[in-house]
Amino acid sequence: MTELLGVVTRTYEYQRAQPALLVGTMSGLETAQLARDGKLPTPPIIATLCISLVDVAAGRAALEGSPAEWQYNQLGTVHGGWLSALLDSALGYAVQTVLPAGHQFTTLDLHVRFVRAVTVAVFRLRAEAQVTHAGSRIVTVEGRLIGPDGKVYATGTTSCLVLKMEQ
Repeated sequence: MTELLGVVTRTYEYQRAQPALLVGTMSGLETAQLARDGKLPTPPIIATLCISLVDVAAGRAALEGSPAEWQYNQLGTVHGGWLSALLDSALGYAVQTVLPAGHQFTTLDLHVRFVRAVTVAVFRLRAEAQVTHAGSRIVTVEGRLIGPDGKVYATGTTSCLVLKMEQ
């Protein structure tokens, strides 16, 4: 029988936000830039996952996060869900940067390929994403998770459906 090492409590704060209210008045790039600059509330999922939007430009985005013990799976490595969410967030922000005012998107598919395990020894991961196709209905993006050593830890792609918001 194994003795438990102890209980750890993790708390965090987040702001309730209604980012869709800005979609009708600003381009996706403008809202992403405001988010990066801290002028919009951080989406709750970003706060929950302890990741940060660090760079946006037309057709690209980058987020960063630090692997932590609370993300570990039963094998003692960072859970693929956290890695996927970090990468998916960068992919999504890249899509957002090409949307005109009055438009939003929803994910059609997400593919992630893990190429090496992550532990707390990899103290920071950067998710970089680049739009590969920006049509009027479909946007495709590719991205990768890169460690401070320049190694790639995962790659991913997504396709998103562009939606015009109803007034």
